Amino acid sequence: MKDVGRHTYLARRKGTANWQFRARVPLDLVAHFGKREVTKSLGTADLAEAKRRVRDEADAFDKQCRAVRDRAASNVCDTIGSVALTSLSEAAIKQMALAWFETLAAEGERRHEMVLPLDRDEALINLDQEEGALHDPNDLGLDASYQSAIQLLRANDVRLLRRQLNPIRAAGSPLPFVVAREDAASAQFRQLLALLRRGRLEGIHRNRARLSGDYQDKVFDPVFRPRAEPNGKTLAQVITAFRAEPERAGQITKLQQTYASVFRLASEMFGTDRLVREIGREECKVFRSMVQSLPPNATKLFPKKSLVDVAKLATPDTDRLRPATVNHYLDALATLFNYAEGEGWITQNPAKRLAMKGVKKRHRRDPFTAAELIKIFQAPLFTGCLDDQNGYAKPGPDRPRRGRFWIPLVGLYTGMRQGEIAQLRTDDVRLFQGVLCIFIVADGDDVDEADRKRVKTEAGERYVPIHPTLEQIGFALHVERMRKAGAERLFPDIVRGADGYFSPFSKWFGRFLTEIGVKRDRNAFHSFRHSFRDAMREAAVPLDVVTALGGWVRGGLEEHYGSGRITAPVLQQHMQRICYEGLDLSHLTDAHRGL
Repeated sequence: MKDVGRHTYLARRKGTANWQFRARVPLDLVAHFGKREVTKSLGTADLAEAKRRVRDEADAFDKQCRAVRDRAASNVCDTIGSVALTSLSEAAIKQMALAWFETLAAEGERRHEMVLPLDRDEALINLDQEEGALHDPNDLGLDASYQSAIQLLRANDVRLLRRQLNPIRAAGSPLPFVVAREDAASAQFRQLLALLRRGRLEGIHRNRARLSGDYQDKVFDPVFRPRAEPNGKTLAQVITAFRAEPERAGQITKLQQTYASVFRLASEMFGTDRLVREIGREECKVFRSMVQSLPPNATKLFPKKSLVDVAKLATPDTDRLRPATVNHYLDALATLFNYAEGEGWITQNPAKRLAMKGVKKRHRRDPFTAAELIKIFQAPLFTGCLDDQNGYAKPGPDRPRRGRFWIPLVGLYTGMRQGEIAQLRTDDVRLFQGVLCIFIVADGDDVDEADRKRVKTEAGERYVPIHPTLEQIGFALHVERMRKAGAERLFPDIVRGADGYFSPFSKWFGRFLTEIGVKRDRNAFHSFRHSFRDAMREAAVPLDVVTALGGWVRGGLEEHYGSGRITAPVLQQHMQRICYEGLDLSHLTDAHRGL
């Protein structure tokens, strides 16, 4: 299929003259449609006529999407956010939209600097088509604007509804968030959608001017006229610019939540219109005192109060944020001011070295002992249980082989982190240089945040040959079964928590260790990684192979010589020597043969 430029809706199938309507299904509706893209013939080979017809199809598709969302909105399981949409003023809505547009314009500038259109006329046609999709000023439910509005409301802690979906079907897509029916009909939401539509039109007009050779930075809609900054940047402007930086897109959800809380408290304390260069050291120390007085989950516990007011409550010391969490907040504030200093908006970071002293770092995990490994893999989950849900610790006839069964085994025989294993997709396991390997790679920015694969460090991107014991237990067979079943993820029954991590599995594994009597302060799932490192040490695996298999970072000068890439057959040779003395898993390999 060949696109007309990069336009979403108009395409022509190779080998035919007729045009067709083509649209990507929004991520939150893929499960409903059962596919990621919809197409429909427009019955004409004339481009001008196709452009007229495609608008009607786009409108019909948009109304269909809205109808699906309306039906699903009645199936709500919970809410997120603490600020009521209807409580926002017109000025607050406008400020939200302007901040969004500044990000949109900055991204457009970067793309224009990096990529030149191959065909100017084709690019202009694309802009005409995009503008056509926004032609109706009364149609405020356009999909692109709706999705942008949801993202903005989430970022600003505005209350949204989280729809209930089957967890298996929803495992490959983000949980969809929508506004409540009464909020969707509110003046605030209609104002926000209208501003977002006007912002998209403004972006189209500016891009068209550039393509026509006009680089004078014209403003077509006065709403989006740049604000004069004769006296420097305000706190709100610095926060907006900080969030627009490309590297922020890949941040984990938990870090984004920390930044959101810090920026909210800073905005309440210092004022969003406060010039950032006027914020001093003593005020930052007051900020620290405020953070030290906050309880965990302050916005959820006190949804109608500002964080400043919550900090003034007489919260007992035992119910306040842990010192390590306080330091995370202070680090986030210092990072914001570091950014402002790097941009030349301030001469000195007033939030440096505010962290509390003497805060102990989290204990380093120990490897599992040989006795603990035996207890783990002789538990009912691996020898026969009632089921792998609530009956995992009770002996029974069931031999389930899903996420809870495989993830500990993969951790033991690859040294992979829990999150790296839980996020694996079926196409991450494949032949490479004649060896069956697991590929641990991060997703790019084109993958939705809620489903994005991440690695802890740049060195963490690697491939690991499948250990012979995993093959004997039937890991390759599990991968093939999941592929034939059409599953995108290797362990679709393992889902992410609200914090963006696979924390539900982590909590379950802690309970599992407790049930079998091996839990102690310094062991957890990460202990498998330490056990794997010890096993490589016992097998005299060379250090460069250890680094390649485990994704650890080394700092030696020797890393700069040669390609630094060890072939899969060589890694496999060393992998075959790794074993755990005294650990007998024949009951798993025998069970595999009987399958």
